[in-house]
Amino acid sequence: MKKNLFFLSFLLFGIFVLNAQKNSVQSSAEPVSIHKVIQDDQPASGSADTSSSNQDVQASFDQFPNLHPLVVHFPIVLLLLAALLQIIQLFVMNRNMDWVIFLAVGCAFIGAFAAGELFHPHAHELSEMAKKVMGQHDKFAEWTIYSSAAAAVLKLISVFFVKQKRGFEIAVAVVLLFSAYSVAEAGHYGAQLVYIEGVGPQGSHVEGEEQGH
Repeated sequence: MKKNLFFLSFLLFGIFVLNAQKNSVQSSAEPVSIHKVIQDDQPASGSADTSSSNQDVQASFDQFPNLHPLVVHFPIVLLLLAALLQIIQLFVMNRNMDWVIFLAVGCAFIGAFAAGELFHPHAHELSEMAKKVMGQHDKFAEWTIYSSAAAAVLKLISVFFVKQKRGFEIAVAVVLLFSAYSVAEAGHYGAQLVYIEGVGPQGSHVEGEEQGH
């Protein structure tokens, strides 16, 4: 029964995430007719087909002005997953689940620290609204780092010292839920910076790694 509850909850969470991602992509993408796509894919007259087909589609790391967007998605996913699993753990109290949650939140803290400290984008020439949004984004990102670190320490204690104590697991769940809330808010303001305030696309208002350090 406990295993069925775990797998059912995990399946529902996966469906929810995939559906949210699909809606996000559909709402942010501009409608493009199939005729335009076909026309864009066709090479211009007089140009060789081999010249376009030989181009490397995947950009190298050096081409990104900042590695923040490549790193930041890992703590988002891991913290949301860890919070969900910790809620399930309150009902199943499974030792193997403790290890999965501990590894998830530990890796989430490393990812959050890397995204917020090592690869934090250095923005410049921002509008007043963009500065306010950036301030909110940085605040919730900082809360994410601290709360994920606290959750990792608590889960470490849970795994090795305070084993299978529901009261202690509730405390871990509270910290993880706060961390999940913080990273969700940081992600919201980060998306607002990019898609509404125009900070980041094609390196706009963002310094490169060499310039930022």
